[in-house]
Amino acid sequence: MRMIYWRPSTIPRVALLVIAFLAIAALSSVELIKVHKKKPHYSEKFRASLAMKRGMEVIKNYRVNHVGPIDAEFDPARSGMIGLPQSPITSKPGQLRAKQHTVNPNWGAVMVDLYKEARLKAGDTVAMGFSGSFPALNLAALVAAEVLKLKVIPITSVASSTWGANDPKFTWLDMERILWEEGIITHKSVAASFGGLEDSELGKSKKKREVLRTVIERNGLYPLEFETGKEQVDERMAIYWKAAGESRIAVYVNVGGSTVSVGTKEVKKLFNPGLNKKPPQGVLDVDSVMTRFAVEGLPVIHMVNIQKLLQKYGLPENPVVIPSVGEGNMYTKIEYNVYLVVINLIVMLLVLLAFLKLDIGYRIFGSSRVSQPPKHPEPMI
Repeated sequence: MRMIYWRPSTIPRVALLVIAFLAIAALSSVELIKVHKKKPHYSEKFRASLAMKRGMEVIKNYRVNHVGPIDAEFDPARSGMIGLPQSPITSKPGQLRAKQHTVNPNWGAVMVDLYKEARLKAGDTVAMGFSGSFPALNLAALVAAEVLKLKVIPITSVASSTWGANDPKFTWLDMERILWEEGIITHKSVAASFGGLEDSELGKSKKKREVLRTVIERNGLYPLEFETGKEQVDERMAIYWKAAGESRIAVYVNVGGSTVSVGTKEVKKLFNPGLNKKPPQGVLDVDSVMTRFAVEGLPVIHMVNIQKLLQKYGLPENPVVIPSVGEGNMYTKIEYNVYLVVINLIVMLLVLLAFLKLDIGYRIFGSSRVSQPPKHPEPMI
């Protein structure tokens, strides 16, 4: 004998409200409870930042013990990597805040990210052009390359803009030598020039020329001295290719604004901060190391316009204390919790099945349904 029972044609309002509440709760939990997922190359980024932190500590300790005290007014993080407002080897005015932005060990992770974006692999050769303007970024470029086991060929322009490594007693070459002696880095500059306009501006003064020569020679190098910027560029390119040997240079890294490395001020602005895979329009008529590499089809990493790079990588502005390793959006990304999404979806499907198919909602909340009798007979099963 078949069982016959009445099935209601309406769903109680309370049941609908319960379903709506559960759906809102499920959606809210998914939006609020997200997970931090490690980005690719997390380990290399972390190790590069740790190495940069150790390097910054070495530089700070040396400066305090051998050069002089740190001025907390200009270097609130007490990094020891902020220079002087003026000195005999200052090339041009620089922005203090831009220099302060760079005293963060997580720039090491930024450089790893850029190297990986350029598709570098262990054993690749990297040509680097440093000035004294951003010693912290020079350090970041070196330690990140060494973590990734890249072959590095740096050439340094000693002069610096204000607030960089512009103390004649403590230039970037001196910092680099100390880092090498302490085992923080295993590569250092293979050549050095005076710096300034066409790498010869400061050399026009005999006194400044001798100061710069002393800096270069005490660090075991010979100064690149040429009459024109073209000769400087020719010599640098020859040094890079000779040092590379049979290896092909895979990328060029420029830190700062050396005119021999970058070109004119206008060309410097045409290249985007960070990785440039193709040369921008308008740079081919200006001769520089960077434009020559770009014309040859090499990617160029251009470390300028620090403000834009800060925003891209989530680094703090002008830190008053040295940030901890692991801060910034190079390490992790926020994603939805897939497990929570699946659980909520299953729960909602079960609730809908129970309330709409099995009439549990009617049995629980039947008394709250519409009191008016239905216009048509309810279905009978």
